[in-house]
Amino acid sequence: MTNYTVNSKFNDPFNKVHFGVSISERNQLEEFAKVLRSGAKMVEIDVASVYGLGGEQGNAADTIGKTEREAIANLAKTNDVDLSVHGPWAINFSGINPQTGKKEDVYEHFVEREIGTALEFADDISKKTGRENMPVIFHASSDQFSDPDKNLIYSFYDQNEAKIIQVTQQEIDLGIDKNSVSNPEERKRLAMQKFKDIYGDSFYQEVFENKNNKKLGFVSDDGKVILNPEGALEFYKKSKSQQLNQERASLNISLRNLEYQQTDLSTRMGSLKTKLSDPKISADDSNKYQKEFQKVEREIENVKEMSNTLNQKYAELEIAEKNLPNQFIPYDKKAPELAAQGIVKAAMFSYNNTESKPMILVENPMSPEMSLSNPKDTAEAVRIAREQFAKELQEKQHLSLREAERISSNLIGINLDIGHINIFKSYINPKTGQPYSDKDIVEMAKSAGDYLKRYHLNDNMGNKDSHLPLGQGNAPIKEVYDAMMEKGLDVPAIMEVFGGLGGLEGGTIQSLQYMGAPLYGNLPYVSLPAYLGQPYSSIVGDYSAYSNLGLKQDMFSYGGFSSIFPAVGGGYMENKGNSGFSGAPTA
Repeated sequence: MTNYTVNSKFNDPFNKVHFGVSISERNQLEEFAKVLRSGAKMVEIDVASVYGLGGEQGNAADTIGKTEREAIANLAKTNDVDLSVHGPWAINFSGINPQTGKKEDVYEHFVEREIGTALEFADDISKKTGRENMPVIFHASSDQFSDPDKNLIYSFYDQNEAKIIQVTQQEIDLGIDKNSVSNPEERKRLAMQKFKDIYGDSFYQEVFENKNNKKLGFVSDDGKVILNPEGALEFYKKSKSQQLNQERASLNISLRNLEYQQTDLSTRMGSLKTKLSDPKISADDSNKYQKEFQKVEREIENVKEMSNTLNQKYAELEIAEKNLPNQFIPYDKKAPELAAQGIVKAAMFSYNNTESKPMILVENPMSPEMSLSNPKDTAEAVRIAREQFAKELQEKQHLSLREAERISSNLIGINLDIGHINIFKSYINPKTGQPYSDKDIVEMAKSAGDYLKRYHLNDNMGNKDSHLPLGQGNAPIKEVYDAMMEKGLDVPAIMEVFGGLGGLEGGTIQSLQYMGAPLYGNLPYVSLPAYLGQPYSSIVGDYSAYSNLGLKQDMFSYGGFSSIFPAVGGGYMENKGNSGFSGAPTA
């Protein structure tokens, strides 16, 4: 028997490292056949929402009928291929409509229908292949309510209104007349003093003298206070507090007036009692005073009722004032809890409505502007979802805690997309004040922890979800993979590498060569022999991947493959960052 020398963990890549390939949502059968020629034993079928079509069109799973599903299942079964499904990427597990920031029945129904359609698609194929728990991947969120660069926008959740509110930079005009005060420094001094007089010393210090060296605002030369988004949130809370105080002051005046009114009525009632007790009172006077007494008695009851209502309202305002610091919380802290609710619904649908019980894998979204884009937040959402799902299984299915937790852990997990994390490089890391580095990306990836069940491996240039072949961008793919292996997290990896010229087949071969699979050569892909021997590559394809050349920005105006229309193998995101990596997304 031959003994093979294994000098790389990427020998026999489709077996030892559990590499698989993703096929796009168009012509799945044709793409499937291409992938089989490469020897892959794992394939991910994309049924993401069809680009350019509205929500009423549904996702691509709607267009794949019974015959096509049977064909896919037969191919998988015959070739012993382990399948997974990429569900609609435009899914917001929280059920919050990104347009309004609130939960709406119509939007929640749409989300649940999209999730159910993808799970039923996976179930149909699983039943024919005889396998269970097929992974179905959903992006964690598709909203635009959370941004790691708080200098641009700040999103917070109003727990009383159950609504997301966004704030940006805010300008407060304090009425400092430039014509009256010509000296800019004097205008600034007057503006700061006026701000302190209006909003109090405590808020003044919070804005201009923050102890953490993080000022929330400044005064412009024309005497206006400019608050950054975080400062605008504090101003919003301060304004809300002042509004509550004004309402309480108004209630105090009303209550005091009611007290005076009740005193007057009580005095009148006492006088009427005296008159009615007079033995010499005539029948006519007695009748008149009795009617007046009853009228005053009704007025007193009305005053008491009004007083009780106002006192109750006053107590509610006091509670609101007390709870104000906790009413508004950063949305990225609330997002895991809200998303977990939708994840639990999806898991319950899989458990109750399918035979094969597909697995729900939550993927960190494609842009740092989206909530849950940081794997630690995705992990928190999955942690909460697992706990809640296990609790529901105990209560509704009468399972033991141990069994409920086993099922929950099996059905809910994370699909970590390394390319998505790499886009953080176009943003500033608030901890360092510098753009996110490779080390930061690796640490973020590690935060997925034990919830990790799958990878998406693809490359990009740090600013777009380009889906380039591995090694053609600057994502620290090998570093992330090695870090996870060191943690003992040896999980299957799906290559989403259809974004370069040469398409799926070219991207797969290029990626495996980059990762050191000896079947495709031991030399780096950009080496001259490998380049000339690569039938799927092109000069434009290789050299638009500027990281291979050590360049700091793309040589081509279209920004690499990511701006090419998806039908010809490009990405589908607009550029949310600067290709020069200045650290902040462009408007």
